Amino acid sequence: MAGSTVPLLTISGRFYRAILADRVEGVLAPPGPASAGRYHRLGQPALYLTCDSEWAYIAVSGYMREDGLPRVIVPLELGQANVFDQRDAAACVALGIDREDSNANWRSLLSTGREPPSWRNADAARAIGADGIIDRSRHIPDGWHVTLFRWNTPGAPTVSVAGDPIPAILSDSDKHWG
Repeated sequence: MAGSTVPLLTISGRFYRAILADRVEGVLAPPGPASAGRYHRLGQPALYLTCDSEWAYIAVSGYMREDGLPRVIVPLELGQANVFDQRDAAACVALGIDREDSNANWRSLLSTGREPPSWRNADAARAIGADGIIDRSRHIPDGWHVTLFRWNTPGAPTVSVAGDPIPAILSDSDKHWG
């Protein structure tokens, strides 16, 4: 599993992050030490982004229905990042991962004391020096998201706020995307 045999994709440009409205000042901050996510264990840095503001809204709408907490979508500018792309089946084979593992319900696994397999996929991408990992959307045809493992530190991609936050407001017709 040598890094030179596993291709990375270089991405940059406008991305969006959905975040709790009361955390907007910390939009570029890593998760707190008690926070885990699809691609990060407790205490690991992770910044979840998407390349389309509507996709960011769809990705967060299920959580909004679940907890009722207000969220905003923040436009960000991403400098060049070299990420592992799970949309690339051959790259997944070269890295020795099953990209379908990332589709498992990480929250339910974690709640029963099991390790989400998406963590192993992220670990493999980290091990080859990837700045992040592309996650295929489970709900948006051809949609994708990116999770950065490092940013705004020496040698890492840069990320900066590129506009004002946009309120994410649910309508009665919004689906639960969970």
